[in-house]
This record gives sequence, C-alpha cells and structure tokens, in this order.
Amino acid sequence: MISTGVLSGRRALITGSTTGIGAAMAEAFAEAGADVIVHGVEKDVGTALADRLNGRFVAGDLADPVAVDRLAGEVVALGPLDVLINNAGIEHGALLADLDASVLTRTFQVNVFAPTRLTQLLRPTLRESAHASVINVTSIHEDVPVYGNLAYCASKAALGMITRTAALELGREGIRVNAIAPGAIETAHNAALLDEIGRERFAEWIPLGRIGTPDDIADVAVFLASDAARYVNGHTVVADGGYRHHLVRYPGREARSTSPADRADPASSP
Repeated sequence: MISTGVLSGRRALITGSTTGIGAAMAEAFAEAGADVIVHGVEKDVGTALADRLNGRFVAGDLADPVAVDRLAGEVVALGPLDVLINNAGIEHGALLADLDASVLTRTFQVNVFAPTRLTQLLRPTLRESAHASVINVTSIHEDVPVYGNLAYCASKAALGMITRTAALELGREGIRVNAIAPGAIETAHNAALLDEIGRERFAEWIPLGRIGTPDDIADVAVFLASDAARYVNGHTVVADGGYRHHLVRYPGREARSTSPADRADPASSP
C-alpha cells in the first residue's frame, strides 16, 4: 500500500513508463505525491498518461545513443530531478548459435548502455537533491540463467553489477543506487508465455502461489525512493514471490496442495 505524500515535492523520471511495470510505477509515484516524468516511444499513450497524472511526457528511443543524450538534456531542462528509474528494457530470446550480432548490440544498448548513460548525464542534477535515488529494474535472471535467452540474461546481469558499482561511487555524493529484480509479472509482454504455460501451472511454481502484478513492483520502487530506504544503497530487492528459489522442478516432488501450510512443507518442495 502506498503512503500518500511520502514522495511529495520530488520529481522522478521513469523510463519505459507508458505500459506494464513502468506505468504502474508512474501511477504509484504520482499517488505518493511525486511529479512524474513519463517516458516512452508512443507519444499519444505517454501524453495521455502524463496528463492524467499531472506530469510530463518525454519521448526517446533508448536504442539510439543520440536519443538517449537528447532525452537527458530534455529532463535537465525541466528542472531538478530527485529520482531516476531505469525501467525500460527489451528481450529477444535466441540460442547462442542463432544470436544475431545486431540483436545482441540492441539488447545491450537498451538494457545496459542507456541506463548507464542516463545515470551519468543526470548525475549533476541528482547530486543537488537531498533525496537522490537511482533505481535500476533488472530481473531474477540477472543470476538465474534461462536456456535460449542469453542476451537478456547477460544484459540484466550487467545492469545488476552496474548498480552495485555505481552505488560505491555515487553514494559519496548522496545518490543512492539500488535495483529491483522482478520475477514472473503479469504484463502484456508476458501474456503469450503465460498463456502457453498456463497461469495456474505457473503459479504453482511460485511459493506465494500467484503470479506477480505490476503494482507489486511499483510499491517496492516507492519504498526505495522514499526516506524509509534512506540507508539502503547498492542492493537488489528481489520481488518474485520466492520464484527463483523454486525454479528447479523434480518429478514427483511438486507441491500437491496450494495451501500455504502445504507449500511450506519441506517434504513437498525441492
């Protein structure tokens, strides 16, 4: 639950915030009192969301290094910034043998280089804030590999290490740098996969017994940006319902009940 007003007087840029987790973050930050800068490539959708939240919309394709620099300049021109959330990301599954160099380059440009460059360019304005916070959205797959998804997993692993290293450097300047690693979250991006596997079956793999929602991630972001997390720096908060601890399945040892008591029984979990 969001505490109204905990981010009052703060301005936040949330990349990739026209849909999914990013849009939920924009809603949550506005509810918490922040002035939200919505970002995306779909101008109509982004403008409509920003207008509804009394915020602003900035466009920019993070796959284009020039556009990244231009985006940073536009944000600086809007005034002081307190929070940067590097949420935008792309995923393109492919086996190593089939991985095209252009796909690898684009994945790292959006998922790694753009967040790093934005942090670098927005550092001067962030360091002027008494509540400066950078939040990178990684994934449980920053340390849990997925067969046939090398580019995505490697890019999120890189962003996780960037988070920890930047925290060492920027912490001295009063800028906290943390990350959120979502697990299985119900978004339009994941809909096809969840349809294919089956939501009930997928939920059985998650110790909390349900697929996550964008709001589950947005609330963590509000916490990390708030004064409640004022001494949290260089950490990745995993928000996955315990999924990454239960990824390995053993035949005949799946939980036979969806009740919390049975799910917690060591005899029913690997």
